[in-house]
Amino acid sequence: MIDIHNHVLIGIDDGPQTEEAAVALLKQAIDNGITDIIATPHHHSGAFFNSESKIIEKMEELTKIIEKHQLDIKVHPGQEIRINGDMVSELQSGVSLSLNQSQYVLVEFSFTDVPNYVESLLYDLQMKGYIPVIAHPERCKPIIKNPDRLYEIVEKGAIAQITASSITGALGDDLKEVSLKMIENNLAHVISSDAHSAEIRPFLLKKAYDVVSEELGENFTEVLQFNADAILHNKEVRVKPPQKMETQQKKGKKQKKKKFLGLF
Repeated sequence: MIDIHNHVLIGIDDGPQTEEAAVALLKQAIDNGITDIIATPHHHSGAFFNSESKIIEKMEELTKIIEKHQLDIKVHPGQEIRINGDMVSELQSGVSLSLNQSQYVLVEFSFTDVPNYVESLLYDLQMKGYIPVIAHPERCKPIIKNPDRLYEIVEKGAIAQITASSITGALGDDLKEVSLKMIENNLAHVISSDAHSAEIRPFLLKKAYDVVSEELGENFTEVLQFNADAILHNKEVRVKPPQKMETQQKKGKKQKKKKFLGLF
């Protein structure tokens, strides 16, 4: 099992701050059946600015810890890049990192805003040979309010990544429903842990796949797992044409209307 989005590097963002905490997180990943992790510290997010050189340094530190504790897991470099106007130039100059030196770039939106320039920037990324992977769109309020924003982005060549804890219901039933609908409508293509700590924001990847298999079917799980592996190894992901999904607001109105008519 492959995880393409997490915060396991020590003291570099809001992930583990000690060797002990990092080892606990890695052991939890192993217990989930994860063999490979792409470490994706925050970049251009708040106070976090983690250049390639800093990430490689921290990668070497974690690799030594993995060897020391004889942990059966591999860690690869990446970044979770908050969308900004310098993304293309920083990727080309080496300040920013794609996922394991692949064509895939993990792009984060603010939870409260999708900038007006997003489509032109994602287009520029694709013109330079990159494939944008939109991190946790199910947690972005403008997308939840208007899923057509995600539909338009995916239709134009981006893919999207859902967080495991959203699917399991750990972040609420509404988020679970939205996440499953995004997967069902081919608006999301890969699941990742976004793990930060073994206690507060843990690895729930195995549980998330179990939920998808139960709610949507094994075929969805197989594609999601295939895509995670494809991203790690810089191969082509499997995607189907996206379908538009209803907002929670529209769904609520339909339910109320149905109930009203049902009185007669």
